[in-house]
Amino acid sequence: MRIKQHRPLEGVPKTFTVKRSAGCWYAVYVCEVPSQPLPPSEAAVGIDLGLSHFVATSEGETFAPPQAYRQAEARLKRTQRALSRKRKGSHRHRKLKRQLARQHRKVAHQRKDFHHKLARHLVNRYGTIVHEDLNASGLARTRLAKGVLDAGWAQFLAILSAKAASAGRRVVAVKPHHTSQICPECGSLKKKELSERIHACACGCVLDRDVAAAKVILALGLDGALGDGRRAAASA
Repeated sequence: MRIKQHRPLEGVPKTFTVKRSAGCWYAVYVCEVPSQPLPPSEAAVGIDLGLSHFVATSEGETFAPPQAYRQAEARLKRTQRALSRKRKGSHRHRKLKRQLARQHRKVAHQRKDFHHKLARHLVNRYGTIVHEDLNASGLARTRLAKGVLDAGWAQFLAILSAKAASAGRRVVAVKPHHTSQICPECGSLKKKELSERIHACACGCVLDRDVAAAKVILALGLDGALGDGRRAAASA
C-alpha cells in the first residue's frame, strides 16, 4: 500500500496503526528514539496560562491565544445548520458530515501546531519551567468553558512536559491558589477582580496582571521567596 510519508522514520519502529479520521486514512508509526538532551541551562522561567494571554512569562514576554475555534466558529455553525436540515442517511447528509469533521480537524491541528511551537520555544530557552497545576477539566465547566477549551491548556502542558523530558529540562507544577493576587515584590496579598488586568501594589510594583502572576509562580517553584526575600503568602 502506497503512503505519503511526511518525514523519514527515526529510531526503532515499535507499533504501526492504520486509522481513519474525517474521511482520510493515516498510517501511524510509534518509534523508540533516544533522548536528545539540550546543553545544560540555569535559566528558569515562570509561565501563567490565561485567556487574554495564552502564556505570560516572568520575563514579561506574552503570547496571544490561538483562538482557532473562535475564528472558525461562524463557518462551523453554517455547516452544522446545513447538516441539520439534511435527511439522515442521505448522500448530502454524509457529505456535510465529512465536511464538518474536516473543519473540526483543521481547528484541532491549528491548536496543536501552536502548542508544539510554543513548547519548543520555551524548552529551547529555559532549563526550568514552572507552571500552575491547573484543573483544566474543572475550569471547562464554568462560564469560561468556551475559552478554556479553545485554549487547550491540558494539551499544551502535556506537550511541554514531553518535550522537556526529551531535552533534559525540568518542568515544575505549583499550586494555583492566589498566584494572581500576590505581589511579586513584597509578597502581600491583594484581592483583585478578574476584570483588573494591571497589578498595582502599595510597594510601588506595577505590572501586567499575568506577568506578575508568572513571577509569583516562578518564585513558588524555586524556593517560595519573592522580591526582597519575603515568603509568598500562597506558600503558607
